Amino acid sequence: MVIDFLIFILLLMILILSGIITTRYISNVSSFLKIGQFAAGSIITGIATSTPELAIGIDSAIKGIPELSLGNILGTNVVNLTVIIGTAVLIAGGIDFNEGDIKRESIYPFFTAFLPIILAIDGTLSRIDGLILIIVFIGYFWLIIKKGSFKEEYELISRKQFLKSSILLSLGIAGLLISSWYLVSYASVIAVEIGIPLFVIGLLLLSIGTSFPELSFQTVSLLHGYKLLTIGDLMGTTVVNSTLIVGLTSILNPILVNDFRDFIIVSIFSVAVVFLLSFYLRSGISRLRALLLIFIYFTFLILTGFSIT
Repeated sequence: MVIDFLIFILLLMILILSGIITTRYISNVSSFLKIGQFAAGSIITGIATSTPELAIGIDSAIKGIPELSLGNILGTNVVNLTVIIGTAVLIAGGIDFNEGDIKRESIYPFFTAFLPIILAIDGTLSRIDGLILIIVFIGYFWLIIKKGSFKEEYELISRKQFLKSSILLSLGIAGLLISSWYLVSYASVIAVEIGIPLFVIGLLLLSIGTSFPELSFQTVSLLHGYKLLTIGDLMGTTVVNSTLIVGLTSILNPILVNDFRDFIIVSIFSVAVVFLLSFYLRSGISRLRALLLIFIYFTFLILTGFSIT
């Protein structure tokens, strides 16, 4: 028990350090490539920090239980848009948006969270639905790259600095993913030893556990004043989860929605959170608003628990 707890603390420290490394060197990489911090957060870290969900999606499709991936994605979207960004803001302080572009253009991508819900209303996500989601994913990120979101002043980065930053960025992302993966495992062991119910373990650790990379990256980014990286990652993970991962999973193995009660609860919360966060992005997210987002997540947990019992 003591050894498991010490390993957990060590992994948590590695996670935080990896977040610092990732945040520090992604700025150099985005400057050299001239793609902007917002685009870098959306594409590089957005895709990278979503690999745990992607692994779950592929594994569940191969094992013939693709509905596990759909539940994980819908739950993870709620987690990311409430407790993850809420916790990051509570730690780093309020975040306001002065740039007109971020108010107008970063709002709409969050609505991709509705796509799997809309396509699954008929009770299934077919291979055609999956193909539609993949096309949306490709189209969206093509637009992000084409626009160079948003106009920024780039630092002069030499090729040598770029190569060094790329290597360290890769190590930082790898540290995020590996440490978060083992954090979930050791948290499960500790939770079982303490006697936490299996339902709570699954509901908390599967969705929050796979969101550890986003929590670390977004918190460190805000602490360093990189709000475009923060919102870019939040937006990118939402798009990747809702389009690429669900799309790929349903192409490999069509997803049947067997429990409409839980599906409806998650869908309602997804819609409510997206609209609330869209409103917040027009003005800013204070610590009080962050607390409201976290409260919404715990309300979601309670209602989901009641639906199962």
